[in-house]
Amino acid sequence: MKTLICMIVFAAALQAREHFIFSPEQIESHLVSYNEQEKEDIAKDLAVVRSVCRVEEAPSKEKPFYLASAGGPGSRKSTILERFIQRNPEFQSGVYLDPDQRGLKFMPHTYYNRSLNALMAASNPDYLEVKKTAYERWRGASNYITLTLLEETLQKKNDIIHGTTLTGDYVAEFLKKLKAEGYHITLVLCYCPDQMRKEAVEYRNNEQRFYQSTPEEEVSKGKAFVEKLSVYFEQADTLHLYWSDDLLSEERNAAIFDKGKLIINEGCDCALGRFISQYEEDRKILLAEGKMIPAWDDLFVLYLERFLNL
Repeated sequence: MKTLICMIVFAAALQAREHFIFSPEQIESHLVSYNEQEKEDIAKDLAVVRSVCRVEEAPSKEKPFYLASAGGPGSRKSTILERFIQRNPEFQSGVYLDPDQRGLKFMPHTYYNRSLNALMAASNPDYLEVKKTAYERWRGASNYITLTLLEETLQKKNDIIHGTTLTGDYVAEFLKKLKAEGYHITLVLCYCPDQMRKEAVEYRNNEQRFYQSTPEEEVSKGKAFVEKLSVYFEQADTLHLYWSDDLLSEERNAAIFDKGKLIINEGCDCALGRFISQYEEDRKILLAEGKMIPAWDDLFVLYLERFLNL
């Protein structure tokens, strides 16, 4: 009961101040399917995730950074983002938030204790089905936790690392507001063939045993990334483009857009060519559906023109 009271007090405090992008009503909508006891356990998990992400330790910054992944499901976003952080220590001060990598995986009172305990695992010979049920039951709670902490860190102007597809309808407004608040936006764009994304989801489900959804469901969501590329080129300060050929090879940094310049590392021309080729292939599909998607050269100009008068 004490935990639930704390949760209610926190929600009231959130409502009392202006939200950054996600309103208290939007955040709390992820809790509608849970009963009061489950909400108490979610509040406990919120405290755990806040501790794991070191939210309370993060200092406020006058010019903070926002580093985020962007890409379709199965495009190696988490792996690429975490390798990027490892290789660029200047980003290691960020509060790392992700509904899966920093949400579900650190939710002991709900995801693990209620849905992945020994009895639940023994109740079904198909453990992947057990994981699927657990994921579907608690993903709403992990979204609630992640959005709560994201709003909290944005209010404090902390450095932020965001593991996300970055393909929602809110993205354009969100990135504009980040810039208005003085954030330096660095995006890690993750791209690969659809077949590789399908294989990556199958591997995650069957080998890593971390279910999110079926390969078919995930692959169908991939074109949302292509639709948002123009937003990234319009808003981000720095873009790192990564291309993956297959599951067995490490991703390659195809190009960097930084301070109005295009930087291609030695030997990466081929990776950039494949990135562009896949984009134009996906663009044709979207054009046939009546969606206006700019050509690659137009994206390039869109980014460079922002820096001409600086």
